[in-house]
Amino acid sequence: MINIENNLDDNIKHIKNLFHQTSDLVVRKLKYGRHRSKYAAIIYIDGIIDSEIIQEFVIKPLLDFTEPAKKNITIDLVSEVIESANFRMVTQFQEVTNEIVNGNTVVLLEGHNKAITVDTPMWNERSIEEALGERVPQGPIIGLTEKLRTNINILRSMIKSPDLCIENREVGAISKTQISVVYMNGIVDKGILKKVQSRLSNLSIKYLLEARIIDEVIEGKKSIFTLNKRTERPDVLASSLYEGKVGIIVDGTPFAIITPSLFIESFQTPDDYFLKAGRFTSRFMRFGGFFLSVYLPGIYVALEKFHQDNYSEKVVKSLFSDGELLPVFWEMLLLLFILKILMDATFRIPKSSIILISLVATIIIGQTAVTAKLLHPASLITIGITFLASFLIVYRGLAEAMGTLRFLFVIAAALLGFNGLIVGTTILILYMTNLKSAGVPYLSPIIPLRFKELKDTLYRGDLKSLINSKHSYPDNN
Repeated sequence: MINIENNLDDNIKHIKNLFHQTSDLVVRKLKYGRHRSKYAAIIYIDGIIDSEIIQEFVIKPLLDFTEPAKKNITIDLVSEVIESANFRMVTQFQEVTNEIVNGNTVVLLEGHNKAITVDTPMWNERSIEEALGERVPQGPIIGLTEKLRTNINILRSMIKSPDLCIENREVGAISKTQISVVYMNGIVDKGILKKVQSRLSNLSIKYLLEARIIDEVIEGKKSIFTLNKRTERPDVLASSLYEGKVGIIVDGTPFAIITPSLFIESFQTPDDYFLKAGRFTSRFMRFGGFFLSVYLPGIYVALEKFHQDNYSEKVVKSLFSDGELLPVFWEMLLLLFILKILMDATFRIPKSSIILISLVATIIIGQTAVTAKLLHPASLITIGITFLASFLIVYRGLAEAMGTLRFLFVIAAALLGFNGLIVGTTILILYMTNLKSAGVPYLSPIIPLRFKELKDTLYRGDLKSLINSKHSYPDNN
């Protein structure tokens, strides 16, 4: 670390070298004091600061500054005239560069080895919009934005309590990115909080552009399941904090990470708590959608390959084979692959082309493939039901695991039939039993069984009881 020197010109030269003489670094030298005999320099990056704040609350007070008679000008006297709610003193060039790249203005004075930094950022950001990825028929609709301060502002507006704690951290060696760890003091599970803090403290990276690296660090071990929950809804984040969980917000990312995330929570949606209807049936329907999406292609393959002889020729032609070119197993793999391509392409192509892609896909996969005897109509129906059922699971983290499991169960069914599905399911349950999210068993509160926590699992319990109940999480570490 290099300290700031007393010579103003040397300090300016060093800062310019640190920024590699970039053209948007502005250095404004001016004279101040009773006889305009003292020199000062105001340094900032053009385009990310509010020039009106600098003009009104930094430059103007400095020009109007008059030191008391028979007293030397000190940096403390100068700092008193700067009209800013947030400013601080720094003594090292590393601190100066950090302040400048974060949109703050640095004031250097001739003959002083300290600098004054003033909050003057003005970042361009989009307005608060609807949470498009987690829409609900009733309840709050606003979503998080890319700006950390805006997200904290929204969260503070929902949780009006001094117990809401914000721990700010900076990540990155080349480019510093601010992240905030948020939790409710007195409610948060201490073990979860310590684990999150420990894993973030051990993070060492050059830069951070996306929150996925934070996700992976907190998850710890690799898994086909997403062990942290991502949400773009501030009300979901607030609710999770009230339950004793920990949230992480990354500057530049329009969603928050919530940990721990349990398997059962993938079947809960915000509107479960806003609507009266469906408190007993909605989650059972989503569970049914999960099992259909994962198992239906495998069941179809097992029936076709190992149980055709149990059905009449008419049923076989209607459901399995009527002279098609491809066997059912390859039909399933081909359709799963094509639909994966279509879903991926839907997020990449311009919106104006989505209808065209849909029409082309309908013609190729549907009418043409069946007419040309490439695919059996029942295969199309099976895959169609599979993907429709998967849309019941609105949580995208589970959708990624469902795609992997669906493929694995199709292979298991092709090799061993229903025995393969049973063996695969047994392995899956054992695998999920050993998964932990921030030290909490992933299948909790079902495995290990915790009766008191079952009031918000397969069904939604009474809202008053849920709000007033205290949540706890098992830690098997």
